[in-house]
Amino acid sequence: PGEWSIVFGKDRMTDWEILRGVWAMNKRTICWLVLSGVFSFLYNIIQFSIVHSLSPSATAFGGNFNKAALIFLTMLVPGMTVHKLPGSPYIEVIWSAIIVNIAAFSYYSYLQIR
Repeated sequence: PGEWSIVFGKDRMTDWEILRGVWAMNKRTICWLVLSGVFSFLYNIIQFSIVHSLSPSATAFGGNFNKAALIFLTMLVPGMTVHKLPGSPYIEVIWSAIIVNIAAFSYYSYLQIR
């Protein structure tokens, strides 16, 4: 499945063969793949320590905050949007919801620390 048969000229390939082929074509891509794995591992370690020091609900709220912040950044930077943003009045409702969401998670975190 996929386009690997066109790229490498073979009918069937294992994951290892694809990885070696990409390494031969562009080593920088594999370096980004490894760096992504390192960041993912560190993120999981941090999240594991947060679960044990705070609570699972605080970790869930933190994860939701990350999602809200990513949506905020996606809407803020025009080049990151995948779809055209809706017009008024819907865009104002979306912006309000994002800001209230981030404020609520921030206030919850503040209450947890206090």
